[in-house]
Amino acid sequence: MKTSKRSLFTNPTYNKISSIPVTSQIIFWLTYFAFNTIRWGSFYDDYSYSIKSNLIEFPFHIGLSYLFIFYLLPKFFNGKVIDFFTLLVISLGLTLVLKFQIAYYFTSGDVMPEYAGLTTKIDLSYAITVILGEIYVVAFVTAIKLAIDWTKQRQYLAATSEMLLENELKYLRSQIQPHFFFNTLNNLYSLTIDKSDKAPDLILKLSDLMKYFLYETGKEFQTLKNEISHIKDYIDIEKLRYDEALKVNFKIDGKTKKVLIKPLILIPLVENAFKHGARNSTKNGYIDITLKTTKTLLDFRVENSFEKQTKKIKAQIGGIGLTNLKKRLELNYGPDFYSLDIIKEKNKYIAHLKVKL
Repeated sequence: MKTSKRSLFTNPTYNKISSIPVTSQIIFWLTYFAFNTIRWGSFYDDYSYSIKSNLIEFPFHIGLSYLFIFYLLPKFFNGKVIDFFTLLVISLGLTLVLKFQIAYYFTSGDVMPEYAGLTTKIDLSYAITVILGEIYVVAFVTAIKLAIDWTKQRQYLAATSEMLLENELKYLRSQIQPHFFFNTLNNLYSLTIDKSDKAPDLILKLSDLMKYFLYETGKEFQTLKNEISHIKDYIDIEKLRYDEALKVNFKIDGKTKKVLIKPLILIPLVENAFKHGARNSTKNGYIDITLKTTKTLLDFRVENSFEKQTKKIKAQIGGIGLTNLKKRLELNYGPDFYSLDIIKEKNKYIAHLKVKL
């Protein structure tokens, strides 16, 4: 399906005078009127004439400005160039004639007393002066309107982009929870089938993890210390299934209490090590986890044994967990602030994540 681009001028919200508050418009025109009156009154040392001439001119300024902004300009940007210029010339011509007639009536014949001699008809000099004056005002007002609308559109796009980003992150986080609990419940099912005494401990740790997922991962940031605590709970849950058959080492180097990270960016790598590595090791299985922090960098490395590399298992590696993680890292940090290297060798599998803090 084709999508069409809308310019600022074809946007329905643009073509509304109400896009700028009426009070703001009134204040603008009154200020502009006062400024123009004082400027020309002081220039010609005739404030009475300046007030009179501006009272004649400003209704034309206002009418022509709104006509141009909300009717003529959209035609031009919609490709109706001939219509635009035709209507522009007609509107300027009507303004010229009407303005001359009104000025002639109120000034007793001389429509431009500021110039030497009498101006009692529409000559070339009068026409050029009036038309250029109107074009100047219309251009000035249009520039202000475009600047305001451009700013509003930028704000709207920024707000929309932020909302879409947040919704996508929520969706990706929501994928983690059923994915994680599905795997853990399978573990629990195996233990209950065997009537294992480990089941109650597993349920208790699973409850703590559920509380963490439901109430704490919705925050924008999480302390690294808290994230590590729940990673350890997850490791304990998994280790209940392996007894001494699997060696898990978790080494931490650096401060964790005050370090802030995005929630749930570490545990998928640990989960992946258990799901696609340790479970496929027949003997001497191991998982080595190393976490290092400095003032500017978080370095997280997970290495696990890997003995069986069937086609099915190869296809599983880097599944929903890692795909989800990559998307969240991209959305949360951007490509310049993280790196994720996945290394598959004959007997081991390494995931190495670096995040700038």
